[in-house]
Amino acid sequence: MDGPPTAQPEPASGQTTRPDLSALRMNRHTAQTPGVVRRPRRAVRPWMIALVMLAVLLAGAWLLPLPWLLPRVETTSAQVITPTQASTVLTATGYTYARTRAAVGAKIIGRVVELRVDEGDAVKAGDVIAVLDSDDLKAAVREAEARVAEAQAQVADAQREAGRQQGLLDSGVGAQANYDAASTRLDVTRAQLGTAEAALAAARARLTYTVVTAPISGVIVDKNIEVGEMVAPGGFTSQQSSGSIVRIADLGSLEVEADINESYIARLKLGQPATIGVDAVPGVSYHGRLRQIVPTADRQRAVVQVKVTIDDRDARLVPDMSSTVTFLEEGTRTEQLAAQAKIVVTRSAVRMEGQDAFVFVVQGGRLRKLAVTVGAAAGDQVEVLSGLRGGETIVQVNLESLRDGRRVRT
Repeated sequence: MDGPPTAQPEPASGQTTRPDLSALRMNRHTAQTPGVVRRPRRAVRPWMIALVMLAVLLAGAWLLPLPWLLPRVETTSAQVITPTQASTVLTATGYTYARTRAAVGAKIIGRVVELRVDEGDAVKAGDVIAVLDSDDLKAAVREAEARVAEAQAQVADAQREAGRQQGLLDSGVGAQANYDAASTRLDVTRAQLGTAEAALAAARARLTYTVVTAPISGVIVDKNIEVGEMVAPGGFTSQQSSGSIVRIADLGSLEVEADINESYIARLKLGQPATIGVDAVPGVSYHGRLRQIVPTADRQRAVVQVKVTIDDRDARLVPDMSSTVTFLEEGTRTEQLAAQAKIVVTRSAVRMEGQDAFVFVVQGGRLRKLAVTVGAAAGDQVEVLSGLRGGETIVQVNLESLRDGRRVRT
């Protein structure tokens, strides 16, 4: 039963009376609907979460297979083999160089007063390269010429005296001693004349050294001196250690020097054909032959130097260009190298069904079955005449278990 109502205080004068609503407030922790029994909430078990996640993964793998769930296949590639590659015995790197070359220097110390060539100029044997200051040498020649003239005058005087003493001796009024002295003086003056003439020849020869000429025909590939600089035999000032004014190379004798590992040198023979690729001339293949195997090895690098001719060289080749030499099998002809490239695959990558052949190509993660036409086989490789362009990724084992369109991982 409810108790008597509680008396409410009288509102103050001028205030509005507010109803008490506290009795209508509901406690949500204790209140419940009459006649309804509230069940306790069941806790989520961890194994339920794992089961749901596994179901989601299986559904995803079915709709979009995960990479690690896909079957794995072993693949190779369809290789494009050029005739050069098929005939290759050995490949080496090297540099172009001129077999006929010369470093042109001066025979005497002097100052360059004239330089008639520049890098890239073509010269012939005997052409003037440079002229050195020659004032002192010209003066030496004039001095030597004067001494020769003096010696010639002394010889003439000695000849006259010897002739006069000979006449006196023959007439019986001269003494033998006087004649002997005159003859001796004549011999001395003649010797002095010979010495003076030799000195003159030496002075004239030194004068010719002031004109530096080209010893061979070729192209100026390097210039180390400018007008006004000093030169000397063996290197001086800006000549550095080369001692040369210019370097000349006969581009008609251009070859390639390459280093071969001493373990592979037995594969090469003189006259063996080779193709030469030059980095500065991309896309062009030159042809040549092995001309020389230098009969010594580099002890530190364990290599042997070889020299290869360039039979079809052109104006684009200059000395010191980086090159790659590919030595070919003996008997390989130039026209054979012009043949078309071949596409080859491993034997195990080709499956035969009666007279038909096909391969499985991996494209975008799926297998694609392609019909091919095969040709001659060599070793574990077979030539593909049609159906492939080269570079495709193909399956090479267990072809029987594969099907077209299947997703795989390589």
